[in-house]
Amino acid sequence: MTILTIRRTLVTLAAVVAAAATATTTASAAGENDVTAFSTADRAAALAYWTPEKMKAAGADTIDRVEQVAKRWAGPEPQGVGRLFFTEVSPGEAPQDSWCTATAVPSTSGDVLVTAGHCAYAGQNREDQVIPIKNSVFVPGYDQGRRLHGVFATRALAFRHSYTTGSEPDVAMVVLDQQQGHHIAQVAGTQRISFDHKGTTQAAIVGYAGSKAYFGEALMWCDLPAHQDPAGFDHWMSTCDMAGGSSGGPWFDGFNRWTGDGEIFSVTSRGELDYDETTGESKTLSLEGATLGADAKNLYEAAEKL
Repeated sequence: MTILTIRRTLVTLAAVVAAAATATTTASAAGENDVTAFSTADRAAALAYWTPEKMKAAGADTIDRVEQVAKRWAGPEPQGVGRLFFTEVSPGEAPQDSWCTATAVPSTSGDVLVTAGHCAYAGQNREDQVIPIKNSVFVPGYDQGRRLHGVFATRALAFRHSYTTGSEPDVAMVVLDQQQGHHIAQVAGTQRISFDHKGTTQAAIVGYAGSKAYFGEALMWCDLPAHQDPAGFDHWMSTCDMAGGSSGGPWFDGFNRWTGDGEIFSVTSRGELDYDETTGESKTLSLEGATLGADAKNLYEAAEKL
């Protein structure tokens, strides 16, 4: 009889795998926003770095088991949803390629995405050194290597300063370059976003999960009830089991699966995992979504001006 030792833990769901490394982060006072701005050279390098082969390789070494609740998305392409690729460059360590899920939202610039905070700020290493994010690009409608709407370089990443000290709120805005004179909103469309959603709701949760089902190469989704954490109402809870890579993915209220439209009221923040030490595999049990409140609205309004 084989005894399986299982360790249960909560982790953020950006997918990290193993790749090159100038971005400037402007720090601010507590209660304000931090912005990482990428130079013209940075943006050109990011577009050159992320070849189709590298994008496919990013999820190839997953240890996450196939989802039982989440399924492959089969409807019309949800407007504005895509795969956000980047590289984490921890000082003294090998660069790590990673990805999250992000969604274009209406903005005065036409260039703004919403995602999770940890997809824009990777934290610190064991020596308390900040881990820079490089090579950030967005591929709207990514599907098994197909990049029908092209690749957009990231101009800036914006997150609340409080996230760098207390990991809350786990929300970020991504500001993109235009692609051949076109804004992301024009090319891929946008989804509505709400900053005051309350109570229990039927949620459509989508993301590029990096399990052994599709290795992050296809969009997956759950359609189930979500409720706010009764302890503090600072997170949304669901039994969706999408693996790493789904971080930053939108939680929709009033979602129409036939048109792919809804209103974003949260983004995937972290998941509860069971880890099997015998096989070295993990399985997501449930997801938490970040609350989009006043801090997120402030961030959104600031991102429109970047």
